Amino acid sequence: MRRLIHPFRLEATYDDRLLPYRQQADRIMLGMCVFLLAVCAAIAPYNQTWGSWLLIGVPTLLVGGLLTWRAAGSLLTRLFMACAFMAFTGLIIHQTGGDIEAHFSAFGLIGVLLYYRDWRTVAAATVFIYFHHLLVGLAQSLGAPVFVFDTQAFWSTFALHVAYFLPFVAMMGYLSIALRREGYENRLVIEMAQKIAAGDLAHQVAVEDGSVVTHGLLRAVRIMHDRILDILASIPTPTMVVRLDSERVVNINAAWLRTFGTADARPEGTIGAAVRDLGIWERAGDWERVRDAASNAPVSLVFLARALADQECHRQVEVSTILYEASEIRLLIVVAEDVTLRRKAEQRMRDLAYRDMLTGLANRAALHDSLAVALDGLHRHDRPFTLILLDLDGFKPVNDTYGHDAGDEVLVIIADRLQRLFRSNDVVARLGGDEFVAILTEDGDLAHAQVVAERVIEAIERPIALRTANTVTISASVGIAIADTAAAPGDADALLKQADLAVYEAKRRGKGCAVIHDPKIADGWRAHQGALEVRPSVN
Repeated sequence: MRRLIHPFRLEATYDDRLLPYRQQADRIMLGMCVFLLAVCAAIAPYNQTWGSWLLIGVPTLLVGGLLTWRAAGSLLTRLFMACAFMAFTGLIIHQTGGDIEAHFSAFGLIGVLLYYRDWRTVAAATVFIYFHHLLVGLAQSLGAPVFVFDTQAFWSTFALHVAYFLPFVAMMGYLSIALRREGYENRLVIEMAQKIAAGDLAHQVAVEDGSVVTHGLLRAVRIMHDRILDILASIPTPTMVVRLDSERVVNINAAWLRTFGTADARPEGTIGAAVRDLGIWERAGDWERVRDAASNAPVSLVFLARALADQECHRQVEVSTILYEASEIRLLIVVAEDVTLRRKAEQRMRDLAYRDMLTGLANRAALHDSLAVALDGLHRHDRPFTLILLDLDGFKPVNDTYGHDAGDEVLVIIADRLQRLFRSNDVVARLGGDEFVAILTEDGDLAHAQVVAERVIEAIERPIALRTANTVTISASVGIAIADTAAAPGDADALLKQADLAVYEAKRRGKGCAVIHDPKIADGWRAHQGALEVRPSVN
């Protein structure tokens, strides 16, 4: 009943939503005009009505084409097409001498006008055909060479046609209103689905007449829209949806605002903003790095990001990206997780596993890993390297005299001096106790190794001022083992044994010196005390 009472309201709203339908309908109707002009051309030879065909049919088609080209979808074009159909109906009636069967073409053509989904086209066609029959029929009754009816009883025939035609026109008008509403609701569904596909969930599609309540599909899409918003809002990790074509934010959730927003931030302040301008990126190019990496496949990246709620807070954020390309619009879903604590815990675990807890140097496990990499480079790519092993001389008296705290302090100072002495790509490790090891990576030069060893001894022998205001002086015995293709050791333990033998030889020679490993040293020690074992060390 509501539709019967208010069938014509909201015309402006309907016209705006139905514009794509009606633009397409204009092109279809123009094609129909071409077909009707061809039908009239086929009829013209029977009664020699070429003049009428030229004066009525051709101009009607030309004007229709012009309107379709310049004003497709407009009300003027629709109304003209409705009248053009009736003009072709009148032309057919005239060409057939007013034959009664020809009048039925008006019924069919008005039915075609339903494709416009506009009752106004049916009304315009009805008014046109009535005036045509009235004026041209009256002219026929007065003897003019035009034909509307095949009888001279004009008024009774005209009244009969009106009586026949009105119920049909009323039915077509009501049907066009129903189709108009259905087309409007279908456009709402399409528009809402397109917004969802584009990731635009924040803006509702305006529905002015309660269509959601009555249209099942529209109601289902609206529910889906709201459910997606609810799911996005309930995700506990910060989530952002980005359109890649414009590189702008189309949606964020509450967790994103809490993490990266200010205290009074609202979604409206972020949605629509350029991603690179959000202010969360620690370095220039971070967004481009995320975008480019995700363009190939889903990716997980870690970078530092600023939390806008606290400008001094720099968080290590892991960004997991999902590239959605199911539609023409490519979306990037960015899920950011604050992994600062997790990364710190992981780093702590690595430090416990590979760092000497007293000095911060690499420990025995890390040293063996580094030796394995260096030996692999030697065997595969002929990259020689040097191993320097040093054992502190005079360290035990420091422990005995000043205590183990003083001994630990000495070890920390020695470690710091060694780190400053070697290159950044060299490896410095504490083997255990008062033993230290250095790997000169990709450096098998014997002369250079001797120079480095002398610098090590000089650095260690510098006086050490303790926190207790005491000053101690120690030295070191240094053993050097060269790993090259001429004397490639079997494994890391064999290389360490070579350096260890050289250290024993340095101590035998009086300490505070460096000795390069030589096979004769090993032969002498084996002759003196049997098989040589690497001394146990303490981590």
